[in-house]
Amino acid sequence: MGKTAIFLCACAASGLCAADGQIPQKMRDLWENPVTEARIETGIRANRMGEFYLDFDKPVEDLKIRLDRHEFLFGAYASRSVADGQPVKYSREQIDKYADLYKRIFNYGTVATVWRRVEPQEGKLRWDYSNDENIDLSYTSNPTVMQSDTALAFCEKNGITPKGHTFAWPISVAHFMPAWALDLKDPKLVEAAANRNIRNIAERYRGRIKIWDVVNEAADYINDGAILYDDYVFKTFKEAERLLPPDDVFLINETTAAWYQYIKNGETGRFYMLAKSLIDRGAKLDGIGLQFHFFSDKAFGDVLDGKTFTPRDMVKALDGYAKLGRPIHVTEITIPTSRGEEAQAYFARQAYRLFFSHPAVEAITWWNMRDGQAASNEAHLMGGLIKDDLTPKASYRALEQLIAKDWQTNVSYGKPTKSAHFEGFYGMYDVSYKFEGKEYRQKVWFGKKSPRGQKLGAVPIDWRKRFY
Repeated sequence: MGKTAIFLCACAASGLCAADGQIPQKMRDLWENPVTEARIETGIRANRMGEFYLDFDKPVEDLKIRLDRHEFLFGAYASRSVADGQPVKYSREQIDKYADLYKRIFNYGTVATVWRRVEPQEGKLRWDYSNDENIDLSYTSNPTVMQSDTALAFCEKNGITPKGHTFAWPISVAHFMPAWALDLKDPKLVEAAANRNIRNIAERYRGRIKIWDVVNEAADYINDGAILYDDYVFKTFKEAERLLPPDDVFLINETTAAWYQYIKNGETGRFYMLAKSLIDRGAKLDGIGLQFHFFSDKAFGDVLDGKTFTPRDMVKALDGYAKLGRPIHVTEITIPTSRGEEAQAYFARQAYRLFFSHPAVEAITWWNMRDGQAASNEAHLMGGLIKDDLTPKASYRALEQLIAKDWQTNVSYGKPTKSAHFEGFYGMYDVSYKFEGKEYRQKVWFGKKSPRGQKLGAVPIDWRKRFY
């Protein structure tokens, strides 16, 4: 029996899967056929796993090797997490429960560094909820949106790698530009103010945030109220490069339309041409960001009916953007519950497996982890992984099964040994064992580009005393 069949049977037994009629047969035929299954499973093994060797200087007993953290980035939008700040306060129990659910499957979080929230009034910066004079509650459809300091603190406290989002976004005050910047009217004045905003963010978070969505949604649409200066995309990348360390990772993030821009138009699609132009001109473009939102019941219905976002089309787009020679991040995922929890869980699982199997993809981010957090015109779709009361949905359980269980490595040795040879997923490993009656624990990194063999002393080196 194949892995998909095993999963489906297990889900049915636990009540997490749809009844047969709830997932259209066309959808099942697309994802459960032997060719698609083989491509995904082969890709996961080839691109996310390696053979590793661990050698000790002396024999150790009761050796256990466990994957502690994936190298691959699995994330969610940390700036819409449960917070104990204004304007909505949550109990400590709720905050701790949310953090636990987050950490079970995610090691990565998007932190909003949006201009209209960082600087709601000119010259009055707002990084958290501590200064009432700078609090702007006009965006009431998202009362739980955290400020950047608060979201970053959530990430740092819980061992989550943060990503900043964003320095430029061609849309008006509804989402990005503060009203006072629009009032400047003159694009040259807007450019000067925008550069100051980049500097403010860079100075505050230099070294603490190392991955950035530098420009957001530049190829799909422009809000009529936006004021854009000439060549703003390229200039934003150059300004960020000037202000941030050279090892920071810079992404360009595009809407879901980018998938079908490539599927229909190939290398003449708008987003592909924009990204290639930036690379050719010398912009520090380190990664390609592709959103994966389904913001209507019809859009998701077309997916379930096998009309759009088939495995073949998704692979075609990923292969195409990979030609740019940059890693791909699937940056924002919304899959509705409008067709039921089981349909959401089914497509989430299949999409994650395909993304994880592709050699160019290195990060996947679900957008709103909890229902009730999306923008007002999206909230009715209930695209979260957990309910408003923090109860996990079938989609959460499906991803937990993949990331926290199926894509894990645990090996143990019952007899004393000096060496271990095993196959596992790339990432940080927790190594525990006994030596001369004492218990020890060490961390070992087996990344995709790191040496496959590591040597350890049975008695760990105390690095604090190494140079004394």
